[in-house]
This record gives sequence, structure tokens and C-alpha cells, in this order.
Amino acid sequence: MAQVVDAPAVTSRWLPLHGAFAVLAVGVLALPLMQTGLEVLGLVVIYNIAVPIVARRTHDDALWITWAVRAPMSVLMVLPDWFLSAVLGSITFPNTGAPYIGTMPLFMAGMWTIALLPLMMIGRAVEASRGVAAAFAAVAVSGLALFTAAEWMAPTIPLWEPLGVSMVLGVAVYVLLPELGLCIATYELVRGARRRPRVATVGGIIAIPFMYLGMLATSYQFLG
Repeated sequence: MAQVVDAPAVTSRWLPLHGAFAVLAVGVLALPLMQTGLEVLGLVVIYNIAVPIVARRTHDDALWITWAVRAPMSVLMVLPDWFLSAVLGSITFPNTGAPYIGTMPLFMAGMWTIALLPLMMIGRAVEASRGVAAAFAAVAVSGLALFTAAEWMAPTIPLWEPLGVSMVLGVAVYVLLPELGLCIATYELVRGARRRPRVATVGGIIAIPFMYLGMLATSYQFLG
């Protein structure tokens, strides 16, 4: 049976895992091995295989639960981005060689796991040492920084590009508050997954992407 581990123990395993993946990602994207979209898709698949394997082999219950919540939610997160690209027309996904789901490259179905799982690690570590309020603050601040950087860097790879929206220093303004809300809601879902009924966690996995979609539409209306 997987054991419950404290945040320092989790961090000691998550940091090498994500450090190794970061080195791999930089190496793969820096070398012209194949089309960029296929490289990104391969990296997404590797990450989503490596994380549960590490979790099971190290009996890391926290890592396993975090991935098990994030992975299916990441698939559903295709829907908000699909809405932005197909309905609002506020974002486009260049054809970089990856297969598509509608207007979405297939790699986006696993990309959100890579983006949000490290933030959950930060939250757990901070909560263990400084308490719940500090953890949510840390997730909010680190999430805002991460997504600001991602929105700025994505067109250069390219992964996606904003279209016809208000920009500040190359970042689409309307997405930041919804992404902040997404980080906070996801951390609450993950941190409580062990003690709440499983059906409630499944409900949260389904509900949060639609919450995010609604926040995006509202934010676009006023800030886009």
C-alpha cells in the first residue's frame, strides 16, 4: 500500500524528477530532431508516464494522487482552449506537426499536467512549513509568475499565439486572472483529495475546467 509522505519527502523526489524533465525538454526542443509539435507531444507523453511510475516505485501517495487528479483534468482542459480558438478567435495554435483535436494540437491534452503539478508541489511544501494560508498565497504567486512566463514564451516555440486581444509586454491580459483562479481551485481539489469522497473529487475534476472556461469568457468580455 502507498504510504502518506510529508511535503519535504515529496519535494526531495519531485525536484530531481522535474529537473531531469526540464533538461530533457530543453535538449529535445533545441535539436531539430523532428517537427516541433511531435517533439512536444513526445515530451508530454514521457512526463505523464514518468510521474506515475516514480510515484508507484517510491510509494509516494501524494505524487500519485496529484497526478491522478491532474491528468484527467488536463484532458478536459482542451475544452476551454478549444472555445478560445474556435469560438472567440482569441488564440491560434500553429500547425507544428502534431495531430489535432478540432482546433487543438493533441499535446494540449496533457500539457496542463506539466504546468500545474509543480505548483501543487510548491503548495504542499509551503503548507507543511507555514500553514494553509501561506500555501494558497504561494500557489497564487508562483502560478501567476509561471503562466505569465508561459504566455510570453509560447509564441516563440511556437505553441500558441494570442489574436486580437489586449497585450502587455507580449502577454494577453485577459487570461491571467482565470489562470490564477485555476491554480487556486486546483490546489484545493488536490490537497483535499485524500479525505473527501472520491465522487466529490471526480466532480471537481469535471467542474474546474468549466469554471475556468466561464472565467475566460467573462474576463475576455471586460479585458480582451
